Amino acid sequence: MSVDPIPNVIAVDCHYAAPQRAAAYLLLEEDRAAFVDNNTARALPHLLDALAKAGRRPEDVEYAIITHVHLDHAGGTAALLEACPNATALAHPKAARHLIDPARLVAGATAVYGAAAFAELYGEIKPVPADRVRSIADNETLQWGSRELRFMHTLGHATHHMCILDPREKTIFTGDAFGLGLNESVRPGPPFYVATSAPPDFDPDEARKTVHRILATGAQHACLPHFGIHTNLKQAGEMLLRFLDQLTAILHDAVLQPEETLDAFCRNRVQEATEAHLRWCNVSDIDFDLSWLGTDIEINAMGIAHAARRRR
Repeated sequence: MSVDPIPNVIAVDCHYAAPQRAAAYLLLEEDRAAFVDNNTARALPHLLDALAKAGRRPEDVEYAIITHVHLDHAGGTAALLEACPNATALAHPKAARHLIDPARLVAGATAVYGAAAFAELYGEIKPVPADRVRSIADNETLQWGSRELRFMHTLGHATHHMCILDPREKTIFTGDAFGLGLNESVRPGPPFYVATSAPPDFDPDEARKTVHRILATGAQHACLPHFGIHTNLKQAGEMLLRFLDQLTAILHDAVLQPEETLDAFCRNRVQEATEAHLRWCNVSDIDFDLSWLGTDIEINAMGIAHAARRRR
């Protein structure tokens, strides 16, 4: 994909379900390498190919950094560490334990997607040896060669989520804390950004705080797993905060819905809100963008319904 280049940062298309749906990021520093997120074990050939093209060996990978343990971000961690014998996984403390014992992650994702779709998307999720996982605190820094990485615990999408700021490259790796979005690197026309309210941890108030915290870093590049490298963070933040307002309104109404109509209510309202938001963003091909979002709209609705049940 065509993007504004960032020194020593390479976007890797993981071909998750389709091209340009999910990215991992390869960081290069002197003779070292690290990955931010890794998608599923099915993405491993793409990660290793990017590593080889960058002139690095699997033995040069020092870190597999996990923004959060949703399986489209961390499902391939065990496979990546098997291929990269010197790498350590870095994760939020709440995420670290799920890397070591992924049983609850597998059960939760299977409940959302169904057993057949889970098997097709994720394959086998293996545990990561405990001695190869390191928990990272909020605002912790890591000196890595001549650059320093700063870790930020970022709530709203998941309670075990963190972003990674690379001040030298003026780049932040946002996981899903800065929403989903497309720009002209993927398709013609203006960009759009939508927040993601996937179950089980969506919290709109915390999600707003996270958007403001990311903007306050002064980063000039946001590396989104879904999808690509984005440079107009101010515009993205405005779109995300607007969409969060819409999701919050749906959540308030959902709390008052009878249980028997709650799921259908959330599906209809989130679908309508997403379509209206894309029109407000003035995208050039709304059908393409809706198709690209695909099941994310349904998953957002599930997250709103789950949050409504929690609140009541």
